[in-house]
Amino acid sequence: MANLSRIVVGSVAIVLAATNATAQSRGSTIEALVTVQDRDLNGAQRASEMVLTRTTQNKDSEEVVVETYSPSMYAGRLALSERVRRVTTVTSDGSRRTIEEIEEPPHGSPHETMRVVRRSITTVRRSGPDSYVTEQQVFARDVNGRFVPVQTQIERTSRR
Repeated sequence: MANLSRIVVGSVAIVLAATNATAQSRGSTIEALVTVQDRDLNGAQRASEMVLTRTTQNKDSEEVVVETYSPSMYAGRLALSERVRRVTTVTSDGSRRTIEEIEEPPHGSPHETMRVVRRSITTVRRSGPDSYVTEQQVFARDVNGRFVPVQTQIERTSRR
């Protein structure tokens, strides 16, 4: 009869992370910076992610840009990995239109210029005294790099 033995190898990882946040206001622009720090294998503290949010408000529009920086191929450096730009405008009839674009570097080429990979357009308009219609269209790039609709959604809400 064969002698069977089993070896179990396990590891326990304890992740300690610290988050720092700062905010600044300049006129109608507010900037907020959040940095997540943890420790590497040698116990040295390092930034593992950084998120910069910039909000600009005008009379009838608001622009929010969120930039996410993640570890790059170079040790100890963070590189821009995603940018989300959201512009909301309000029309004279009270309708709201939001255009959101997500930018990323091309896959396999992190040092090239960021490009828009997804776009969504959301419109909220009043359809009655206590009801609204929300229309959302989502576009993504096809294999030829053109934006094509991938999702269309219409939602009707009422406060009754």
